Amino acid sequence: MDAKAAGDRVYLLGETRDELGGSEYHGLLGVETGLVPQVRPDAAKARYAALAKAIHGGLVRSAHDCADGGLAVALAETAFAGGLGMTLDVAALPEAATLSPASLLFAETPSRLVLTVAPDQQPAFEHAMAETPCVLLGSVTKAPQLVVNHGKDTWLDEPLAALKDAWQQPLRDL
Repeated sequence: MDAKAAGDRVYLLGETRDELGGSEYHGLLGVETGLVPQVRPDAAKARYAALAKAIHGGLVRSAHDCADGGLAVALAETAFAGGLGMTLDVAALPEAATLSPASLLFAETPSRLVLTVAPDQQPAFEHAMAETPCVLLGSVTKAPQLVVNHGKDTWLDEPLAALKDAWQQPLRDL
């Protein structure tokens, strides 16, 4: 799941829906309402078939699901697992025009993955994913910082050490 090299491209495979019901995000806020994530089996099967071919073809460097915590958590975990940062723009997502920032970053829509791809594999990877929702969000950086933009607006700009500390805090509280 870890980012492998600065310059690698970061993609989101799958579409994001306004599905925060039962999410980690809603749990932290104490919210007990909202749409619960729904699996769409036919779309998921096609998506995973395309991904399997790309992986077997050596086109994918890392993959991490967006289950617990959604996209923002998956990006952070991918970054700090590899000790590399990322600079991303979620405005590239088709859903960015209609979903709230909370849904874009924390919805736990099933069958979504954060993928990293070497720059020289980018054309072949994009060709392999042409029939399934897959969006280039940005790239892996050498600087240990996670930057998430929405167009010209910066939504997150945090050192990986701070993110990892926050991620590990609940274990220290046990």
